[in-house]
This record gives sequence, C-alpha cells and structure tokens, in this order.
Amino acid sequence: MKFSVSQEVFKLFPELNIVMIVLKKIDNFTPEKEIANLLRQEEAYCRRYFQELKVSEHPNIACWRKAYTDFGAGSHYRSSVEALTKRVVKGKEIPSINKLVDIYNLISLKYVLPIGGEDLKKVKGNIELILASGNENFRALHAEVEEHPNKGEVVYVDEDNDVLCRRFNWREAEKTKLTAETTEAVIYLEALPPVKDIDLKEAAQDFCQFVQRFCGGTEELYLLNKNFSQVFCSF
Repeated sequence: MKFSVSQEVFKLFPELNIVMIVLKKIDNFTPEKEIANLLRQEEAYCRRYFQELKVSEHPNIACWRKAYTDFGAGSHYRSSVEALTKRVVKGKEIPSINKLVDIYNLISLKYVLPIGGEDLKKVKGNIELILASGNENFRALHAEVEEHPNKGEVVYVDEDNDVLCRRFNWREAEKTKLTAETTEAVIYLEALPPVKDIDLKEAAQDFCQFVQRFCGGTEELYLLNKNFSQVFCSF
C-alpha cells in the first residue's frame, strides 16, 4: 500500500509534515477504563492551560486557521484539534469511542496536534492527500447522505475516489471509521510550523507507547514531507 501527498498540496504548504503510523494485529475491542482516566487528567490540564490564552491564539491552532484560509475553507470550518480543545475548555468531557480513538484524542490534546485515522481493511488501494477536483464522493461520519468536497479542498482519498477525511482533518468519513472491531489501522499526525519535527516525532512515539500498552500489535512509522512525498508499507 502506498501513502502519498500530491505536489499541489506541498505547493500550498511546503513545510507540511505528516507522520503516518500503520498499526497491525491490534486489539481495539477489549475495554480499558484507564484510558478514560488519562483523558480526564489531560482535560483538566488543558482547561488550566487555556485559562489565560484563547484557544485560537495557540500557535499550533492558529497555523491551521491560516491553512484553512489558504485553501479556501470558510471561517466556520475549524481543524479537529481546535474543535477538540474548545470542547474541553468549555467544560465538556471527550466521549469514549474506542481505544484507538480515545488514545489519539488524548495525544491530540496533549501535544495540540490534529490526529485522525482510518480502518485499513475498509480502504480501497492507496491513500493520497490531494486538492479535490470536486467529483470525489464523501459520506460523513454517521451521515446517510453522500456529498462532494469543494474543488481545491485538501482531502484524503483512496482508489475508489472516496474521500476519507475532508479539509485535512475537519471531518472523517463513515466508510473507514475506526471501530472496536478494527485490527489494522493507519493514524496520521499532521504538523505545520511552528511545530518542529522533534515534537511531531515525540507525539507519534507517545501515541505508539499507549497503543502498545492498551492495544498491543505492531506499528510502522513513516514521515511524509516535500522531500519524501510517498511511502510504501507492507499492508
């Protein structure tokens, strides 16, 4: 399987870095209450941290606001990490979905990075991050109606021309959502300046440690950037 980022995306975002983590033979089914406890701790820290700082002013979030503007997204569309952080700052708890999603929400909050993922068994062929033509198909998480992305929107697609996630990390698709039955997955951590490579890699390693602890299995890590725009994995 190939993961790639189109040159058109790198023309818009030359300093984009994405860590892709391929997980195999994981147990995402067996419940684990400790993850919820860790999430509550991270939520409490997040609320304290943002007492004196607006969520939108955090550098790791402000960069995504600018990115969304750069590819033409309306001001009411926000990155996944901004939406997650705002939910917590408003006093709401992050609902438990399954172990993988709970872990990546934990890491997203901790490092203030957008993180998403797909069930690899539901993906058709290769995955590419592109600027949409507008003809791709998309059915949002829990939605029944199919729609199409806007032309020029940054989207992940597979070889069925199905969008797996819209606007970089704004909305996941129903098709490849992670469930308790997921055993093979790809997780992506996305970073724009001022996030440094070392911080992105630290977040990825932290994520993998939690997965090993709670889900088992194996992992493969890949870094995509303008110099290495495609990688191949053995899935």
